[in-house]
Amino acid sequence: MIHGNNSRQQFLLLLILLLPTLAFSAHYSTQNTFQSDCGKNVANCEGERHFPDGSVYQGEFMYGKPHGKGIMTWKDGSVYKGQFVKGLRHGEGEQTFTDGSAYLGEFNKGFMHGQGLFTFACGHEYHGMFIKDKMNGKGAIHFMDGDSYNGDWVDELPDGEGTYTLIDGTRYLTAFRSGKRHGEGTVVFPTEDLMTTYWKRGKPVKSARFEFQNGDQVVGNWESGSLLNNLTYTLQSGRTVTGNLSLIETELIKNNIKPENLRQNIALVYYAIAMEYKIIKNYKKATEIIDMAQSKLFPEDALYQIIETQKQNNNINIQIN
Repeated sequence: MIHGNNSRQQFLLLLILLLPTLAFSAHYSTQNTFQSDCGKNVANCEGERHFPDGSVYQGEFMYGKPHGKGIMTWKDGSVYKGQFVKGLRHGEGEQTFTDGSAYLGEFNKGFMHGQGLFTFACGHEYHGMFIKDKMNGKGAIHFMDGDSYNGDWVDELPDGEGTYTLIDGTRYLTAFRSGKRHGEGTVVFPTEDLMTTYWKRGKPVKSARFEFQNGDQVVGNWESGSLLNNLTYTLQSGRTVTGNLSLIETELIKNNIKPENLRQNIALVYYAIAMEYKIIKNYKKATEIIDMAQSKLFPEDALYQIIETQKQNNNINIQIN
């Protein structure tokens, strides 16, 4: 795993912390101190060994190297408890780091490798596959803000098929490339309404189609990240109205379409747009539009409560791109 703010880590922001390999090296076979007779000529024994770098090993040895169960404590306070093979962490074990992060799972030749659970110092948790200290393969990460991602990983980033779930239950089912949504996908809202659209390098492009529970549909094109204008609203009856959301709502009510049959559908389009602004970290615009969505609803509406959940977490960054 690597540290910092480079372009390949936008999905995880500052989530990925410095994780040294901490592999035990056979180069420490000289200039060290044994507390028991576990030298290189002894096949199997238990003892303690101090190394020139300040690290200390307690446990089983084979011919002078940690082999079997043991505990390695490094000078900086990092600790590994688990299995060793020929001086390297290998098998099941637990590694704790000085920043408060920890890994529990499989090791191979000194690396976190295989299935494991990594708990970050900030409280995020990743459970899944590792290859040579990196999140690779199938895995799920749960963020402290309540969001989560479950799917494919390549070199620390979501890459392949996956599902990103917001704290309110909204699910993004799509492909990812280098940590960003890329390609066609579906958004499943907690109300069970759907939006099908396209993303390119994390931003919505091309068309979007909403399919509502009452049979109505809305179709539009993303323009500068928004769907506010040039929409077509199709009633279940087949009748259509075009324009921006405000005009569509006015026209339908004017033609005796009951507001209660429209308010959640119209509000959901506003909500979807607001989430896209929030994802690209334009929180001012996101707040403005999500307030517009909520203004269409009554407190007893399901979507009203969903929006309340988002507003309570408005100052927490969504991790998805």
